[in-house]
Amino acid sequence: MLAVAFTVGAQNPAQNPAPQPAAEAAEEDLTMEQALAIPAVPQKKNGFIKDYMHREAVALHRLGYKVETMRKGEIVIATIPTDNLFAPNDTVLMKSASKDLKNFLPYFRTPGKFKVVLAVHTDDTGNDSYLRSLSEKRIVALYDYFDTHAANTELLTGYPMGANDPLTDNANRAARAANRRLEIYILPADRLIEEASTAR
Repeated sequence: MLAVAFTVGAQNPAQNPAPQPAAEAAEEDLTMEQALAIPAVPQKKNGFIKDYMHREAVALHRLGYKVETMRKGEIVIATIPTDNLFAPNDTVLMKSASKDLKNFLPYFRTPGKFKVVLAVHTDDTGNDSYLRSLSEKRIVALYDYFDTHAANTELLTGYPMGANDPLTDNANRAARAANRRLEIYILPADRLIEEASTAR
């Protein structure tokens, strides 16, 4: 089930978040920074996980996505312009959106193998309340897509970011387009971390 964290403030997930204390907080109660810090990968399994996630990053890059990594290579971030997914000011996925989203369905195939965090960003055209509502509704539309097409969405979480974390200023049309984006964070979950124990 999706945990849409409507209370999250501005974050800077490009930094490597430190693992949080061992609190049994529900996923929907976490800030985005906290969500990206767990599960922590034990040091002895770092090599396997980083190699595995590097291969995922390369595969997504070859498919045409803008790809970055964080947490020293343990997390893969793929970015899709929201203009590819939604009409301006709309919250219903365009029919063509599946072309960009379908390549992420395999990350839901094996329960507990990957955790997926969605972050929807807007430009600054509009007031904070409107932009917040827009990104919230787009998160819900994205969840509905994955819930309909994916095998298991238990580890899917969404964060509506509004205009709080721009890539650049919103001084012109190109800059605003760059800021309107969906970031898909792919994290190793417990099952993949366990696989590291049996890997050679």
